[in-house]
Amino acid sequence: MTRWTEVFIMALLGAAVSIGAGCSKVDAPEPEPPALEEVAQPDLPATPFGYSEMEFPQNWLNDPALALFGGFSEAVDITDAGATLGRVLFHDVQLSSDNAVSCGSCHQQQHAFADITPGSTGISGTPLERNTPGLFNLRYQRRLFWDLRVEGLANQVLQPIGHPDEMGMDLEELESKLTSLPYYPPLFEAAFGDPAIDLDRIASGLVQFLRSIRSYQSRYDAGIANGFADFTASELTGKDVFFGGDTRCNQCHSGLNFFSTQPFINGLEMDYASAGDAGIGALSGAPSDDGRFKTVSLRNVGLTAPYMHDGRFADLRAVVDFYSDDIVHHPYLDERFSENGVGLPGQEPYRLELTELERSGLVDFLHTLSDTVITAAPAFSSPF
Repeated sequence: MTRWTEVFIMALLGAAVSIGAGCSKVDAPEPEPPALEEVAQPDLPATPFGYSEMEFPQNWLNDPALALFGGFSEAVDITDAGATLGRVLFHDVQLSSDNAVSCGSCHQQQHAFADITPGSTGISGTPLERNTPGLFNLRYQRRLFWDLRVEGLANQVLQPIGHPDEMGMDLEELESKLTSLPYYPPLFEAAFGDPAIDLDRIASGLVQFLRSIRSYQSRYDAGIANGFADFTASELTGKDVFFGGDTRCNQCHSGLNFFSTQPFINGLEMDYASAGDAGIGALSGAPSDDGRFKTVSLRNVGLTAPYMHDGRFADLRAVVDFYSDDIVHHPYLDERFSENGVGLPGQEPYRLELTELERSGLVDFLHTLSDTVITAAPAFSSPF
């Protein structure tokens, strides 16, 4: 073999190796690094909203019953920076374990901070058994949840965050998680004087924000001021039905806040426990508490469908029809739902048998209690 032949063979071998190496790179490309999760940043005004200046109108503050109920709740000092922090916390999905659910996911501003489904769905994908109530005028609510199991808003606000079916966050990890997010230390420093983050401060921010949501600017409130001059004939009929002695609507939903601090058994079931939810009875074990649930405010009721603790009624007409015709006997049915309206509980339920005009009027009147100011106010909306 001549020297030139050897050179030619070596050149061919080198080309083959080079081509083989090139094919290898095409067949097995280098994996790309995983994309980093992009965390949304809150868009906040340069000057905070004036939460500390928000207050109920004078007729609320002068009302003896409301003053009494408000005195039962915890004292809360609301600052602009504290409520701003609470607004961010309330709407931030980072407070959930999967970074997908916030408090505002279930408490939706356009629905007076309620939900439009019978049972909200959190991180587990399993709908909750109880309907999500609206959040407003919390100054007058000392005991929280449908079964009133928690006293004080500060003791309530962290529970949904840690609930495995709701936001599923390990509360022991929440402090460090928020500390790692660049926008939280400055917010905590503005609210509390230093950037330290702990559960008490998280709860305080949420409480300040939630206590700022005050609902008193409905068409009904305007009607109080102008003698209901702008009410339709149907709305006036419904107002008369609501406040008329025969229906007793305002005996359970009373005063300017249209509520009661008492829980009632309202005759949805003959046996609530066997139907799936005994309410306070599930906690106390007392037969007299079977089906006893919190009495919610009727303010914004036109925005918060569906209704009852389990969201069984899709609209207000179904609720009106129930109270008119379909209250079920229960051994401890509240006496206000009986023919006499007084005496011992457990009497036979009354049958109002409202006319069509009265039913439609009552529905129309209840819609006048909607406050569309809080449903659009930027101070309560998501900053993300």
